Amino acid sequence: MKPIMMSEKHMGGIWSIQCYPAHFQTVEYVRTQISKAFAEVHRLETLLTDFCSSPFNEINAQAGIEPVSVCREIYDLIVLALQFSEESHGAFDISYASVGRIWRQARADQMAPSREEINKQLKWVDYRKIIVNSREQTIFLPHKEMRIGLGGIGKGYAVDQAYKLLKENGLSNFAVNGSGDIRCTSAENAPRPWRMGIRNPFSKSHEVMMGILQIQEGAVATSGDYINYVLIDGKKYHHIINPLTGLPGFGSVSSTILSSTALEADVTATIAMVKGHRLGLEYLNRKKMKGMIVSDSGQVFMSDEALKQIEKDTRIISHQRENVSA
Repeated sequence: MKPIMMSEKHMGGIWSIQCYPAHFQTVEYVRTQISKAFAEVHRLETLLTDFCSSPFNEINAQAGIEPVSVCREIYDLIVLALQFSEESHGAFDISYASVGRIWRQARADQMAPSREEINKQLKWVDYRKIIVNSREQTIFLPHKEMRIGLGGIGKGYAVDQAYKLLKENGLSNFAVNGSGDIRCTSAENAPRPWRMGIRNPFSKSHEVMMGILQIQEGAVATSGDYINYVLIDGKKYHHIINPLTGLPGFGSVSSTILSSTALEADVTATIAMVKGHRLGLEYLNRKKMKGMIVSDSGQVFMSDEALKQIEKDTRIISHQRENVSA
């Protein structure tokens, strides 16, 4: 049976869901479930955006004024984000938005902010300043200039929620692609794993790949400097801000991470980009995660777990060839 594919625009990018129906599922049923998954993504975008008024953005609106009572979903996601901040020693930090907002304006104006502007906002970038009250279920930003945003975690979370909904509604062989954050699952009788292309970060074409991943079950996310950026005086300024410097991270052009969830893959890809290939690789090895980081010189650095997987796959292919020869 041919796959059913549907696409919609969400969170500033194109989302697509591809599904191979089970023999007892009609096309109409599958399309209905995919529409429900897209509706869930829309709900989350409305809930979590910091681009306009939203329940999440109310935290920013009340910065320096008073704590904001939030729903359990927002509260839990912020607490989880703070855990990643602690693990990464601040390489991932949702309070990056305190300086990220001036970069958002800079990209719109095609003019880099001054070092003075960056330093003025940088002092408010510190996840440890965010006050979380578990008893009252409130979030408080103690200074009026502080801001938080869910870039690097919100999209992965939405992919996981769409995936969960499709699973609960009986689909068993599908892939959710949220503008490059992907989570997939395969039916027991699937003829092959899902194939995911890894874009060549040095090519202007999104169709030129540097490799192909085969995934039976799990998630993959790629962060790169080639999607959302602006050229100012011949220099590329991308959207992935290093919370420790207030500047876009330089040194790495892309990072691709495999994990069991899109949220973890999304966050870790951001951390790897911010840390650069040397520290990023150390982080991946400490977490025992599969990942790859491409430096601005074109070198490819792979984590220990990724190299182990390549060795394993090579042995399997070699064994299959021996059996065919025999």
